[in-house]
Amino acid sequence: MRIFAHRGSSLIWPENTLHAFRLAHEAGATGFETDLRLSRDGQIVLCHDTDLERLGRQDTRVRGLTADELTRITVTSPDGSLRDVIITLRMLLEAHPEKDYIFDCKVSDPALFETLKTLLEAARLEGSTWFLAWSREAERIIARIFPSSPVFPSYRRSTLWGLMSVAGLGRLAEPPSRILSLPPRHRGLNVFGRSQVASIRRRGKLFMGYLVNTRRDLQRCIDCGVDIVLTDRPDIVGPARCPDRAGDIQS
Repeated sequence: MRIFAHRGSSLIWPENTLHAFRLAHEAGATGFETDLRLSRDGQIVLCHDTDLERLGRQDTRVRGLTADELTRITVTSPDGSLRDVIITLRMLLEAHPEKDYIFDCKVSDPALFETLKTLLEAARLEGSTWFLAWSREAERIIARIFPSSPVFPSYRRSTLWGLMSVAGLGRLAEPPSRILSLPPRHRGLNVFGRSQVASIRRRGKLFMGYLVNTRRDLQRCIDCGVDIVLTDRPDIVGPARCPDRAGDIQS
């Protein structure tokens, strides 16, 4: 089972920073999920939001600052105990070229994807890349520039599929994508099951459970045989990669 660290960790470490990704790597994460945005000077930086309000900078947009300016801005862990700075994608790829990556692309600017292609070619990544796209335009650009990289279904499509899956009718609404994802539970109800995951895998698709941040949800993913887990708790990765140790996982 592949374990992806969601922004390094958005729950316990300073998200989307080298510190968070390093700790996730040390915990055993096999891949990273991160958010891509363009700086004013055209570099790709890792930032979830369009602005920096959550970092204490109201009315400051990521696209309004250069990469040099952005990489001086502090990011703090949710509990305030750890600090690091915003980083560029180049910095992350240079530190971890061996990882698999999920790139969350909330913008559809062709310049972002052209820049990304150049970076990936230079980095000579050893792992695989997948994409989350938030518009049809972004999906079209990804299909053109990265034809071999699967794209997750849109949020709206996945939500419908998830609701149908809860009712046991998931096959009727399953997206055609080569990689699929659902949360283990929704409002206390199981969303996917072992037979559904097995059917998906028999048809040559990959399946990811997200966001898996508790012992209970992780155990369900293990039991159902998912291919990938996306988590904000990379500190549970060690036991997760060894199903016989699942009882050691902390909640």
